[in-house]
Amino acid sequence: MQISVDHQHRELKMHGSKEYPILISKEVLSRYDKGYFLDHWHPEIEFTYIIEGEILYTINGFELLLKEGQGIFCNQNMMHSGKMHNRQECKYLSITFLPKLIYGFELSRIKTKYIDEIVKNPSLSHLLLLDNDQGARNILEILSEINTLQLINKEINELKLLTLLTSIWMNLFDCFEKSKDELPVCSYNEKELNRLKKLLEYIHNNYGSKISLEEIAGTINICTNECCRFFKKHMNATISAYISDYRIEKSLYLLDNTDLSITELAHDIGFSSGSYFTQVFRKKMGFTPNQYRNRKIVQ
Repeated sequence: MQISVDHQHRELKMHGSKEYPILISKEVLSRYDKGYFLDHWHPEIEFTYIIEGEILYTINGFELLLKEGQGIFCNQNMMHSGKMHNRQECKYLSITFLPKLIYGFELSRIKTKYIDEIVKNPSLSHLLLLDNDQGARNILEILSEINTLQLINKEINELKLLTLLTSIWMNLFDCFEKSKDELPVCSYNEKELNRLKKLLEYIHNNYGSKISLEEIAGTINICTNECCRFFKKHMNATISAYISDYRIEKSLYLLDNTDLSITELAHDIGFSSGSYFTQVFRKKMGFTPNQYRNRKIVQ
């Protein structure tokens, strides 16, 4: 499986509902294809707590190794991804929600004084939650408590959960106040994020055709060399490698849900031939497209 995103890499999954905008889920990295989840973003904030193992977590150009008992706060609209470290399994708790669950209504004092200071700070992409700080330790303990509560009850009492989230935010605000003068500069600002989204949108709309580097660079009016540097800086991959990986990702759906021949499928996703598609697929996945399709049939 893989995270579903739109043409700008916004995650499509609903995080709760309009009445209750929160999603608590326990995730296992091995459930994702090749043990990693793709770069994506969402308007909700997210807390991740490592239950077991390790994860290489990348957010806006920062690559961080998170270990058991550690966590991270990911601010809203931040591009992030995660993958196995040394092929180790990783189990983690993800809590994703809209801040309005805490502040209640627009222009409230809670929002303007305690929420906006964090979610609207252009330099704050994330905060690491380690046990070397009392506030962070408090947050980790609450995340662990939520994990335990979910083991006992499939659904946690809404008022109980709201109380825990408010306590998390109080401690997060304290951590922010102590460290805001030492925050690392966010690797890209809103302007750069919009440029990156334009590049991704062009690739996602045209991956089925032959795409030239000149065409991609032209979408944001920069030269090809600068475009390559910009993309590599923010996506930790070359443009050609990203396009290849994206085409392989799209091929999985077609292999699972259509009877297209390998040659037909290859042409539909932008490969020049079935043999080249098979070669790239085998290198990335460890087996051929036909072997993948047959395995799904057997299952």
